[in-house]
Amino acid sequence: MGADYVAIPWEGSAHPHAAGVAPLAAPTGLALRGFGIYVGLDEATAGAAGVDIGELVDDVQRALTGIPGAETFASVVLAPEGAQVAALEAVRTALGEPSVHRGSALAARRSEGVVVDLARHRVSVDGEPVHLTYREQALLTHLVRHQGVIHERRALLAALAGGDEPDEISERTIDVYLQRLRRRLAPYGDVIRTIRGRGYRLDPHPDVAVIGAAPGAPAAP
Repeated sequence: MGADYVAIPWEGSAHPHAAGVAPLAAPTGLALRGFGIYVGLDEATAGAAGVDIGELVDDVQRALTGIPGAETFASVVLAPEGAQVAALEAVRTALGEPSVHRGSALAARRSEGVVVDLARHRVSVDGEPVHLTYREQALLTHLVRHQGVIHERRALLAALAGGDEPDEISERTIDVYLQRLRRRLAPYGDVIRTIRGRGYRLDPHPDVAVIGAAPGAPAAP
């Protein structure tokens, strides 16, 4: 029997809502087993700061292996000199980070489930394109970029800032837009969960593939 492994994007203190986010908790049925940190840093930039990348990797590993029972593995990514690609993107692609490498391949052949293409602002359900309104797209984009986080209505309302007719939407009408979004994602609408008394959350789910822009990057639906 195979096991399903999922990764929850987490930006820590860089997360725009970090101050109001509860401690990281695994979705129901899953348990936290470790974490990965992708660091994009080219030799020239590191050298200018007086940092040796090899020594830095050793220092990080030593810090983590000091935790009893911790197991670590490190990979250093090489790329052609002068390559016109962001260092972090090169690292994430080379190491097969799910939302960059595996996600694109999955979406190319996937005929079931929900595929959210953040870069192209496209959504499909079971291989068929789904047309979302600006606000529905904005809500879905916000939820998939911050999977595992519980969002109060106020936070979701802020995610819609910049849309048309801003005075016509209130915290209560967020419920209406989410209901519409769930209907458009049917039969997978329940991937958007209601957390009673707290708000809404989208957990990593095998029926949902997210491709395109990196988690946490700004979007313009």
